[in-house]
Amino acid sequence: MTTDIVFDAVHNPNSLSISLSSTMENIDRADVETKKFLKQQHLDSRIFDVCLVMREAITNAVKHGHHFDEKKIVKYSIKFQRKILTLEIEDQGKGFDWATICKRDTDPEADHGRGISIMEQYFTGFKYNAKGNKLILTVYCP
Repeated sequence: MTTDIVFDAVHNPNSLSISLSSTMENIDRADVETKKFLKQQHLDSRIFDVCLVMREAITNAVKHGHHFDEKKIVKYSIKFQRKILTLEIEDQGKGFDWATICKRDTDPEADHGRGISIMEQYFTGFKYNAKGNKLILTVYCP
């Protein structure tokens, strides 16, 4: 039995919304669509940092939130309004204790556990919902 892999991207003038099955290949596809969106918004200088953070967040959803369950869907959106770039990533997992994770020190040499510090480096604001399965990131782009 094969799973139907979902990848649905909807481009609007100031936003991009994607629903994707939890596969690593779909993260690559989201990356391509995000780059297109950023170029359309004349945010070429933000491509590296936005795609780095987007890939980190969606990878966490696929790996930790869904445990690579291809039947589960990640919802990802990016919008640019009034010079504010906003990313939202939501998975169908049970969430995690983000408050505890945010308080711990991370080893910059570690090969995992650096996602939050990466997000803090490239985005001025980030927050999780209470459950810990939805992330909202913002950054001002003059």
